[in-house]
Amino acid sequence: MTDTFDPQAAANVALEQVLASQWQGVPALVLRSPPGAGKTGVAQRVALQSSTMLDQRCMVVTQTNEQAFDLTRRLARNAQSLPIYLFARKGLSLPTDVANLPNLVMVHDVPSLPQHPSITIGNAAKWSWIQTTEPCFDLQIVDEAFQLPDYRFQLISNLAPRHVLIGDPGQIDPFVNCEIERWRCDPAGPQVSCPVAMVKRHPSVLQFDLPVSRRLNADTVRLIQPAFYPDMPFQAMSQDRSIRFDVAGIMPFDAALDAAAAGASIVLVELPAQITGEADGDLAQELVASLARLLRRRAWMSDDGQVSEVTPDKIGVVCAHVSQVNAVRERLGPAMADVFVETANRFQGIERPFMFVHHPLSGRADATAFHLDAGRLCVMLSRHRIACWVFGRQGISQQLMRFSPLGDRALGIDYDPEYRGWRAHLTLMAALAGTGRVFPAVNGLTPSTVGRLAG
Repeated sequence: MTDTFDPQAAANVALEQVLASQWQGVPALVLRSPPGAGKTGVAQRVALQSSTMLDQRCMVVTQTNEQAFDLTRRLARNAQSLPIYLFARKGLSLPTDVANLPNLVMVHDVPSLPQHPSITIGNAAKWSWIQTTEPCFDLQIVDEAFQLPDYRFQLISNLAPRHVLIGDPGQIDPFVNCEIERWRCDPAGPQVSCPVAMVKRHPSVLQFDLPVSRRLNADTVRLIQPAFYPDMPFQAMSQDRSIRFDVAGIMPFDAALDAAAAGASIVLVELPAQITGEADGDLAQELVASLARLLRRRAWMSDDGQVSEVTPDKIGVVCAHVSQVNAVRERLGPAMADVFVETANRFQGIERPFMFVHHPLSGRADATAFHLDAGRLCVMLSRHRIACWVFGRQGISQQLMRFSPLGDRALGIDYDPEYRGWRAHLTLMAALAGTGRVFPAVNGLTPSTVGRLAG
């Protein structure tokens, strides 16, 4: 039977369902999204419909100022005749392009909030300072909702009678910097992400899934979806993602680069087994050398029909720890200063055509909950549009088998995050090994060698 699935049509149907739910006046909607599905674009369309067609006051909640700035840019440029209100503290330094938007209106206090149909954007922390017994808005949209713990959502949920919670359930769970043992048995506890808590309290709440990823290509989806989204099938929107080289591969580690050119969007590069702990200078050196070789071979990328040369600003490096980030940064040198290197937490919401990943379990003698976390690995492996190279020490699969989860669970909680992470890691490693995507690293690279490779 011929597969007649049309990704664009499926995406359009999903968007129409979301917009129709707002015409029907549903009190709450939970919209789950795979990586790069355009969830911020959906939030933008829901907000515009709310203010311009339903004559509502719409508030949009982001998790950070950077996300608020990005959404403000998009809304202000796509609706130039509509004032876009940014709710922020006085003295906040705005990016130049945001400050120069002609239809931007800054709001610093509650009395200045618009009383007419409008869109107001602010981060969750700023919204939480409002003290009122009456709703200030008609609709509340929460972007990246799976990163907002429920206790913070409860501080702002009264600001509007209707809610749309949009986010990616496969990302890193909300960070709570206090003891949560007393709520461990509560499936809708304050430490749980607000969409999960809402569904637990109100199982009949309307839920939709976005069916396609606009960022990930089909090869990546085949690896990512079974490992991290076993209960949420989705497909890739684009098939036109590729890389080619002007310079042929002659060095041993060119095999991993050539595998990406042949269509393998995720590749594992293994160094010899060794216990290194967090800091692994040899791995950082190998990663930077391969990155430099990618640039030295004069790579060209095709991204949805747009052909361009691969430059350092199109490359990202993601690590689990700050010490690993620093180890990579100090080896990059001036020629590769535009390579973006950060931890997985800070990489959420960011994408690059090419990614280099420091595997969180590499070089460790154990497998802790932090390093097994499925959300962290999912973020690491879903930031690229074209190709991703994962660097780690040999023996990760054996390490996983030695530290299989104990299955300890809190009373009344079926969900086991440690098992979920263990299963995701093992599923991914098996898929990479089974499809011939594991390549040995090259040893003995010195800083001077890396400099020559970078040209």
